[in-house]
Amino acid sequence: MRKLLLCLLTCSPALQLTLSAQNLSKVSMDEKINNSSVIIEGEVVDQKSFWNAQHTMIYTSNTVEVSKVFKGTQISQKVEVLTVGGAVGLKIIEASDLLTLQKGDVGVFFCYPNTINLKSPVTQSLLYDVYSSGQGYLKYDLSAKTANAPLARYNNIQKALYPELVKKIGHQPAVIKNNDAIFIDKNNQKVLAPSIVSFLPATVNAGAALDPATNLLTITGTGFGLPGGTAAVLFDDANDGTGGTAFVVAHTSALVQSWTDIQIVIQVPPRAGTGTFQVRDAGGVTGNSPSPLTVNYAVFAFELNEDIFALKEARLTNTNGLGGYTILYSNNVAGSGVDLDVDPAKATFQRALTTWQEIVGYNITEGGTTANQLVSDDGINTIMFDNTNTGTALLPAGVLGVCFSYFDGCLPIAVHQIQKTGFDVVLRNDGVSIGNISFSIGPCPPSIGIVEIDLETVILHELGHAINLGHINDTYQGVFLPNINPGKLMNFAVLNGVSRKSPDFAAYEGALYAITPNGYTFGDNTCPLPTTEMVPLATSVPANDNCPVVFPVIATPNNTLVAFDLVHTTSNKFADPQFTAVNCAATGTHVTNNAYFAMKTDNSGGSLDITVSGYGTTPASVQGTCPAPGIRLALYQTNSCPAGQAFPAPTACRTFNADGALATINGLNANANYLIYVDGLDNTKANFTLAISGAAVLPLSLISFSGIINNDNQAVLNWKTTLEMNTKEFIVEKSFDGITFSYLATVAAKGSNNNDTNLYDLIDKSPYPGNNYYRLKIVDNDNSFNYSNIVLLKTDKQAFAVTKMFPNPVHSTYNIEIIADKAKNINIELFDVIGKKVLSQSLNLQAGINEKQITLFALAAGAYVVQLRDETGNVIKKAKIVKE
Repeated sequence: MRKLLLCLLTCSPALQLTLSAQNLSKVSMDEKINNSSVIIEGEVVDQKSFWNAQHTMIYTSNTVEVSKVFKGTQISQKVEVLTVGGAVGLKIIEASDLLTLQKGDVGVFFCYPNTINLKSPVTQSLLYDVYSSGQGYLKYDLSAKTANAPLARYNNIQKALYPELVKKIGHQPAVIKNNDAIFIDKNNQKVLAPSIVSFLPATVNAGAALDPATNLLTITGTGFGLPGGTAAVLFDDANDGTGGTAFVVAHTSALVQSWTDIQIVIQVPPRAGTGTFQVRDAGGVTGNSPSPLTVNYAVFAFELNEDIFALKEARLTNTNGLGGYTILYSNNVAGSGVDLDVDPAKATFQRALTTWQEIVGYNITEGGTTANQLVSDDGINTIMFDNTNTGTALLPAGVLGVCFSYFDGCLPIAVHQIQKTGFDVVLRNDGVSIGNISFSIGPCPPSIGIVEIDLETVILHELGHAINLGHINDTYQGVFLPNINPGKLMNFAVLNGVSRKSPDFAAYEGALYAITPNGYTFGDNTCPLPTTEMVPLATSVPANDNCPVVFPVIATPNNTLVAFDLVHTTSNKFADPQFTAVNCAATGTHVTNNAYFAMKTDNSGGSLDITVSGYGTTPASVQGTCPAPGIRLALYQTNSCPAGQAFPAPTACRTFNADGALATINGLNANANYLIYVDGLDNTKANFTLAISGAAVLPLSLISFSGIINNDNQAVLNWKTTLEMNTKEFIVEKSFDGITFSYLATVAAKGSNNNDTNLYDLIDKSPYPGNNYYRLKIVDNDNSFNYSNIVLLKTDKQAFAVTKMFPNPVHSTYNIEIIADKAKNINIELFDVIGKKVLSQSLNLQAGINEKQITLFALAAGAYVVQLRDETGNVIKKAKIVKE
């Protein structure tokens, strides 16, 4: 019922591109006209947020002063338009992907009386709803004379938009108020227009009020004038896409920190997206920024006038006592609902949820099922398909899903902060929600030749809103399916027929920022709200997710094993190859989840053999059911990481979807660096290991090198040699990632001159937690050397190991090196000679090597005991030190 299939053009050998907005599907002008009883042009002159009668949802009544009526009769001079969400006191509701308006907005509204009988809190008249929500409001850019909505652009209001409306509706509009003055070009009426000379920083994080270094924008120039009149800073609106009508921050906003004729300091709002911004002076004259402002990510924040006048960033909290939030799946079929507990879409939702949990540590617990269908801040975080019992209107035409986010706070806000108390996610339900849209529900990518929207991509996006991420601007690349590169996950626009089931770097960085505790408290005995922030889960982000900073200076040994985890990797448009440089045909393709490995050939060069082992997809069913899943491999000759979007053409390309040897790559140059790049075809998520051979020649004396983990969790290494007439010694090296190796031990060679077999063994009593990579550096008598193959051994030890603690004695700074298998927190404590605790400090560990410094300058000279405790309180390391 929710899978209506619509064919694309079949007359062309190349499938035509069909654009949709992220979690929106394009609604045509004809559909908007036919389903609207009232079509007006007007300006939003007043706004009033209010609770519905049931006190379950906040709505906003937007008073629109009407200038033209294109459709409808007996329309008064003012019409009240309904939007979902708003703020009443400190209670705030944010409805993602639904229309929001600003006072001063001007444009065309496609309206009809709302279906849930909501009336104006002021006039008690029935409020008008906007058909297709955000797509049903064409917002004017009066400086450019354009009109824009999600997925709609009119480059001239009077010459393009008006004629189309008149032609389709069949008559001229009725003029209620002459508004010709709004089309006068004020920029031609003033000689000295605002001129933006520079701005810092060039890259910002929108809404990140708690990180002013990345949120506070300083604009320098001339002619800004004094704040007053229509003075404002205009940002490219991320809810509308690059180049649409701007989001206006008036000079009276709490975001404006200072305003002079030559400098403006302003906090970047959550709605700001990448693009050119403007300064508008008090008389309405604008000046453009000399280059686009880059918005890396956006997080929810709110401009408050209660108690303080400021932008306050929303924070995630520990609402369930388990570190975060608990969700429940609605199993209620009343009102055309769907039993999500048995619907195939549940597995789709769980895949998206797992992605956020494992990659960024989003602390969400699945709590089972609920009969709840009400969308409300009721303490129940419900996941459901649209139905008639939500208490809100059915999802509008073109809307694929909505995350309803609930926020609250206590006075004084400066002390308690704003917190997210919960959320509900409502997914489109064909036959119930307005309009028809096709979802691809399973783990396979959407079908080529059918207009399908990938449900997992939709859910991953909506869960991004649940993490408090806002929209950003980043367009897709390409013209025809399937050679399309999707935009970033939280981008305004995405494409039918394209998957993005892995977060890009912007979504990853934004989510990490949103869930990382800042040490704030929210409530006390006078505030009945959770008092602590979300506790992030441990994460699994591979070390080779990004191009390595250091390339090898010696030849990569034969049979080097490189483990790849494309289940937990991301993509980064600012560092990855351009989408036309990841296949040898240069036709372009998806860049969604990728990883890297740098290697070097020996002095003979020649061929490269790569063998795949341990290949498996997540979920496992992808391997057997989806068409053409798998991994793409590209090889680049380069001495360092190329600039993002500026990679050279690949030397060779391969694809694979199972274990086995790949076709040999010939013609490699001698003593040359190469970069191996792998990514998932159609966002295939897989784990595998590549064995790389042919890059270097092993010494003939080494017959084998292997190892095991014994019962004491020690690594036992064994190697066998012959013909050692020139061999001096074996240096055993170890690594936690298979890339960076350190010294372990030296074993003297036995030095036989015949075909006798020599056996060696070595025990590493302190292997790293998790993966341990070992190799032999085989040194000849003339001190030349070669490397053996790499042996991978896995321990089930504690999840981290302390490898260095120094210096001792210590004067001011004590250094600790810890290797962890995943992100976690541990605690360091210092005790004096009588057992009094003199220091306690939390250490935040990331996966890999962690180098921590503890400042002891303030401690008195003497003897101390330092100990480290894990997350459960167990002592994992203890040492005596002397403070000088």
